[in-house]
Amino acid sequence: MHIALTLAAVAAVVPALADVAADKRAEARQELAYEVHDARAAYLASPQAKRDALEYREAVTNSAVANSTELLIGGGSSYAPYKVDCPSDVTWIRSAREGLGTKEKAYLAQRASTIESTVATMMAANGLAAPPRAPVLGMSLSGGGYRAMINGLGMAMATMNGSSEAAASGVGGWMDAMSYMTGLSGGSWATGSFVANDGMLPTDLINQVWNLESNLIVPSSGKVSFYYDLVSEVGAKADEGFPTQITDYWGLALGDHLLPSQYHLDNSPNVTIDLLPNISSNFANAMLPFPIIIAAERETNTTVLATNATFWEFTPFEFGAWAVGFDNLTAGYFTPIEYLGTAFAAGSPNGTCYKGFDQMSFVMGTSSTLFNYALIELGNDTDSSVLVSAIDNILSGLSAANDDVSSVPNPFQGYTNGTDTNPLADLEYLTLFDAGEINQNLPLDPLLMPGRNVDAILAFDNSADTTYSWPNGTAMTVSYERGLAFQQQYNVDSIRMPPVPSINGFVNGGLNTRPVFFGCNETDTPVIIYVPNYPWSYYANSSTYKMAYDNDTAHAQMESSMRSLTLNGTVESWPKCLACAFTDRAFGYTSENRSSECAECFSTWCWDGTDNDTTPSGNYTPLAGVTPTFLVENNLSSSVQTSAISVASSSASGTTAVFSGNGLTIAAMVACALIGGVATLS
Repeated sequence: MHIALTLAAVAAVVPALADVAADKRAEARQELAYEVHDARAAYLASPQAKRDALEYREAVTNSAVANSTELLIGGGSSYAPYKVDCPSDVTWIRSAREGLGTKEKAYLAQRASTIESTVATMMAANGLAAPPRAPVLGMSLSGGGYRAMINGLGMAMATMNGSSEAAASGVGGWMDAMSYMTGLSGGSWATGSFVANDGMLPTDLINQVWNLESNLIVPSSGKVSFYYDLVSEVGAKADEGFPTQITDYWGLALGDHLLPSQYHLDNSPNVTIDLLPNISSNFANAMLPFPIIIAAERETNTTVLATNATFWEFTPFEFGAWAVGFDNLTAGYFTPIEYLGTAFAAGSPNGTCYKGFDQMSFVMGTSSTLFNYALIELGNDTDSSVLVSAIDNILSGLSAANDDVSSVPNPFQGYTNGTDTNPLADLEYLTLFDAGEINQNLPLDPLLMPGRNVDAILAFDNSADTTYSWPNGTAMTVSYERGLAFQQQYNVDSIRMPPVPSINGFVNGGLNTRPVFFGCNETDTPVIIYVPNYPWSYYANSSTYKMAYDNDTAHAQMESSMRSLTLNGTVESWPKCLACAFTDRAFGYTSENRSSECAECFSTWCWDGTDNDTTPSGNYTPLAGVTPTFLVENNLSSSVQTSAISVASSSASGTTAVFSGNGLTIAAMVACALIGGVATLS
């Protein structure tokens, strides 16, 4: 039955809803067009544009080669995969039926003592006994661009003792008990950057590592070298015979802003996900959660993105899926990620092995292919700037059908195991895309796998589901409906995803304003602690497609998001209740034998099963600083705020707009944001 449950989470058969992805892509293209237009216009109006044009012409004139992929201005070409001897002691393909891979098991075993001692410490701090075994905990970071990256790590920071505010709230410390961290799209940037930078405190990432103030695709300086290095690095990959696409360029741009400086374009952009143990001492010593980044698969010979798409996992040790195939039920496969890019035949390399395909930047780019349109829109102009010339170079020869996907050489081509028919056997490449495009915006699936036996999941939802970019539970509902459809079609007894309400039920019940526990009285699912983005101290609902942030704004968003999990330290019983949720399965509790303290917590924080699916009246427009209604009605908060607080942030223009807190409309806020202004609420 466990294999069936695995398939429920990964290969559920739901009718393909092309309009979902089509709408997402259309929205992305329109919003990115606005974002790119503004950045491009500001650049063209600057004196730097003329200087860059001269540098561009000089570089082209002085080049001894016609092929621009050989123009290296900022640094050497080290992004390309490279040939190595094929080892003889590697298991090239293993079945998902085997459960966890050997190296993942070893990592968790190495981390076990840290988890056990942390759980004991956190339980004692809340006056609770330690469970008979350590729970398996995971955190899931949603997609949503820079907003999701900043906010998601803000929520994660709530579990870190390194933050004095998180520690004082009673929530800080649980990070050391986490077994897993999963990321998708913007959440993959958070996951990848966090681990690649050795688990640095997220506020320090803003100050010391991230280059948020420089636009992702229109950098504030060094544009000529930036774009020529992009072309050079990707061209070198193509020269090795690998397919290249916009994802390569987009991923390198991400890495240039989020990875350690030694792996930027002007140094050596060659850090691969399998090298994380080499560059992160905390990961090497199992002091960090095990990272998993996911992408979905597009079926061959179509541009339709199906809601029943297979999810593929990238980890520091393996690449693979728990189930494969769009039309049948097949246990999936895993391969060592270190050799991803090697051509296989019947389960073995065809004579030549490669390393270096699994670039950290490429993995993050593959998980966020929706943002490829930023580069496309940058080229949609008639000006003669360096930017357009560079983008024209990039776009030439690329198929529009592959604008928003990533091609990965298929390690499972021609493979048979004598048990199952391999639906991937005839594919030379796997075509992957951003799962957020089909509303699978929370990477829950890796944590629902029976082989991982996860007991509780922190689901950090920073989706932009509503008109004004707040979450409304769509990702949770879509994940549940995906599994439920599988259960009904294949007569599976149960699924690992606990029941959740409809999208309207989330909003009508206020479940998108505060943490809520799902699966409390289930016995074969994890407890999911759903944590939605809420404006505790700042409007952290910035556009998914915002390509640059000043550091003050990033800090304000991150700190407000942290308070979505700490509840701003205003609910005295919250740390204890969170501890109850984390350890409930480890105690083997049910509704009949749960401790009185935890039973009281679950009575308060668990979804009660009510699902009011009537259409909510008006748009969801929470005000910054106002205590969520649920906390007020249940007398939970020690500090109730009923009117909007004053919120201000720095902006490029320095414009400030002041509105009355009572009369403020979200439209006015949006208008203010579009002109680069600051909204002060009073």
